[in-house]
Amino acid sequence: MTVTIGAATFPTLTAQPYGYEGEARTGLTARRWAVSGLLTAAQWVALTGAYDTWRDARLADDDTLLTATVGTTVSLTATGFGQSWSGIACWFTSAPSGEQIGALVQASVELVDANQALAVLLREQEKSRESSEALARPNLGTVTVGSTTLTLVEPMERYQEAPQPTLTATGRHYITGPLGATQVRQISGTTNAAGWSAIRSWYEAIVQTTPAAGTWFPIGDGPAASAEAIVEAGVKTTRYTVSLTLALIR
Repeated sequence: MTVTIGAATFPTLTAQPYGYEGEARTGLTARRWAVSGLLTAAQWVALTGAYDTWRDARLADDDTLLTATVGTTVSLTATGFGQSWSGIACWFTSAPSGEQIGALVQASVELVDANQALAVLLREQEKSRESSEALARPNLGTVTVGSTTLTLVEPMERYQEAPQPTLTATGRHYITGPLGATQVRQISGTTNAAGWSAIRSWYEAIVQTTPAAGTWFPIGDGPAASAEAIVEAGVKTTRYTVSLTLALIR
């Protein structure tokens, strides 16, 4: 088996290098190459040079979890043991180490598939965020507006237009207004970009209709939303927190 890392080639391996790192039970693994073999002095210099170049550039990269990109990588190409890989973008996970054996160097180095490793990191970050959110926020359920299901972040049940007590000149209360209250849903919930777009389309259509008794109808200024970037299932996306108010027509 031959392994080439950047411009450095291992022509003689002393062990099969291919494997995985991470938590297999959850699928959070990435391909790993633990390369070990005999190098000439020139090949050893090429390997350490490839690492030094990668390291200097990697230190200058922006934070990986903030950018959600692999940043600087080194190319790995390998063939042998019935397998082959060509131009895999990798990160070094251990620096090269070597021991002189006569005119040769017994060298070892480890690399990981950068794209798979990034996917694992982002999924772990997402699971940590979900765990924190689950602890910080109770499960309030969902509500469907038009064709969009919103995950509630606040209780939505409200009332308005209730009868009001008013004082007489003698200091006694009497009730003004109809004896009853309007049920209101003051909704605040999360969705994705498609859900937010569907709510806007639903609102533009429904405000042109006459509502029937017993149906929920938007009131106030209409739907509004805020947005934040999140990672779901290892994929960076935008989460919209939508707010709007509906009244139960009497």
